[in-house]
Amino acid sequence: MKKNKKILFISHEASLSGAPILLLSLLKRIRKNTDHTFDVLLLHNGALYDDFAAVADHVFLAAAQTYEPSFLKRNLKRVKRLIIKETDVKENPVDKITADLLSNRYDLVYGNTMLSLSWLLPFSKNNISTVIAVHELTFGIESIVKKDHVIENLNRIDEVIAGSKAVADNLIENYAADAKKISVIHSFVDEKIVIDKDSEHIKKETGITDNQFIIGIASAQELRKGTDLVPMLVKKITDKAPDLSFKFINLGGTANNSAVRCSKLDAEKMGVNNKIIYIEHNSAPNNYINIFDVFLLLSREDPFPLVMLTAAKLEKPIIAFERSGGAEEFLSDNHGILVPYLDLDKMAEEIIKLSKDKSGRQELGQKIKYRIDHEYSDNDLTHKTLNLINKY
Repeated sequence: MKKNKKILFISHEASLSGAPILLLSLLKRIRKNTDHTFDVLLLHNGALYDDFAAVADHVFLAAAQTYEPSFLKRNLKRVKRLIIKETDVKENPVDKITADLLSNRYDLVYGNTMLSLSWLLPFSKNNISTVIAVHELTFGIESIVKKDHVIENLNRIDEVIAGSKAVADNLIENYAADAKKISVIHSFVDEKIVIDKDSEHIKKETGITDNQFIIGIASAQELRKGTDLVPMLVKKITDKAPDLSFKFINLGGTANNSAVRCSKLDAEKMGVNNKIIYIEHNSAPNNYINIFDVFLLLSREDPFPLVMLTAAKLEKPIIAFERSGGAEEFLSDNHGILVPYLDLDKMAEEIIKLSKDKSGRQELGQKIKYRIDHEYSDNDLTHKTLNLINKY
C-alpha cells in the first residue's frame, strides 16, 4: 500500500457551517495521523480560510473574491495562489480550474457535499480515484444541483460517503445510486467541546434568570431549518402552559437574514416576542447550547447536523421531528424524543413535560451522551474515513 498519498480535498465553502467544519476536523486528523500530503480547493471563501490554510499544503480559491485572508499577511512564505480571475468565471470555471489542477498528479480527489460532484468528474475522466461525501437530503441536493445531473453522474464517482443512513437510503431510492459504492460514515464532533463562557455569564448577558426554563435551536436560518416555526411553537407553549416561565433562544443567522426578520415579525404579531431571544451566528455557539434545558431540531430535513451532536456531548435532551433525516436514527430507541412531522402541538406538549421533569431531562441527556461517546465516537468515524481513503 502506498503510504504517502497526494490528495485534493474540495470544499463547497469555508464558512462556519457544518460541512466545512467537519472537513476541517478530518483534515487536522489526517495531518496528525498520516504522511499524506494534501491541498484544498475552496469553491467559495469564508471565515475558515485561515484554518484550512494552516493545515493544508496549498489552498486554492475557485474565483477571485473580496474576502482577504489574514493568513496571507502572516505567512508570506506559504502564499496561496488564486486560480482563476473574476473575468474568467463565467466561461467555464470547472474545466479551467481542474485542467490546472490535473497537472498536480493527485492520487485521490475527495469532494465534500453534492456541490463538488461537477468538480470531481474531470478527475474521474482522467482515471484519478474520486470520493464524494454527501451531507444533503432531497431539498438540500436539488437546491444546488439538478436531479438529472446527480442521477447521470453520481455512479461515475468511485466511492460515496453518506453522512447518515437517511442520506444513503435517499441516494439509492431517489438518485439511482449504486448501493455497493456507498459507505455510511456519520458526521462527528471533537471529543472535547470548548466552552468559553460559563452558564452564569451567558445568562446574565442574555437577561435570563435562574428560574427560567431555556429551550433553544442552533442552525442556519431558513425554511428547511424551520426558522418560521419558532414563533408558532412558542405561542403554543405559552397557551398550553401559561404559568411556565421560559425563554426560547433562536441561535443563528443575522438581523438582516430574511427568515430571522420574518420570525421576529410573526413573534411580535403573535405577542410572544418577549419570550424569544435572537442570537446572531457567532464563532462560539457552544456557550449558548450549554445553557439550554432542551435542545430542539425544528428542521424539515437535516441529514446529521453537527449541532445535534454538540448538544448530545453537552448532555442535552433532544426533541426532533420524525421523517426529518438523521435525527431519527440518532434518537432512536428512546435516546431522545421524536414527534410527528411538523406537529407543533405534540412538540409543545413534550417540552412542557420535560420542563416539569428534571430527572427525565437528565436521563435523556445521559443516554444520548453515552450513545455519541460509544456508538458515534469521533476516533472510530475518523478511522473509517482514513481506511476508505487508504483503499484508493
